[in-house]
Amino acid sequence: METLYRLPFAVLECPNIKLKRPSWVHMPSAMTVYALVVVSYFLITGGIIYDVIVEPPSVGSMTDEHGHQRPVAFLAYR
Repeated sequence: METLYRLPFAVLECPNIKLKRPSWVHMPSAMTVYALVVVSYFLITGGIIYDVIVEPPSVGSMTDEHGHQRPVAFLAYR
C-alpha cells in the first residue's frame, strides 16, 4: 500500500516556490476570536443557521370547517 503512495512522488517533483504571507495578514486578537465564538454560538442556538440551511416555509395552510384551505402565517400547535 505504501508503494502506491510513493509512486506519484517518484514521478512528480514539487516545485521550489517561495511564498510570502501578505503584510496585512496578522494574528487576530483574543477578544476578536472570543467575539466570533459568541456570535456564532448565538446564531446557531437561535436557529438562524438552521433557517438558512433548511429554509422552512414562512406561511402554512390550514383546513377550515368548510373544507377550504386557508393560508395562515403561524400554524397552531407548532
